[in-house]
Amino acid sequence: MKCKESYIGTKKECIQFLNTNLPKLFRGELQLEGQDVFIPSREELEFKMKFEYDEDYEYGCVGIKISWGEEPDLPDEEDEEDEDDDDDDEEFIPNKNTKDYYL
Repeated sequence: MKCKESYIGTKKECIQFLNTNLPKLFRGELQLEGQDVFIPSREELEFKMKFEYDEDYEYGCVGIKISWGEEPDLPDEEDEEDEDDDDDDEEFIPNKNTKDYYL
């Protein structure tokens, strides 16, 4: 599942956005598109920073990425039809009381 939200604002508004949302992320209180965002505390995390720009700084991009585990291979659409009958496994979605999954 992918959730994404985007905003436009000034540098000052961006700083305020980061100051508000980064602590929420690590406390397990952040939501994107109504979905709880959590970072597991028992997994080894990979974190990266990326900076791209042109020589005159007319274009630029800074990215922060936190990841863990391996992304599963997604089956082809034909395989999905066969697997729809085998939905015995329920997807685990932690609730706000699942403190183990928050830093």
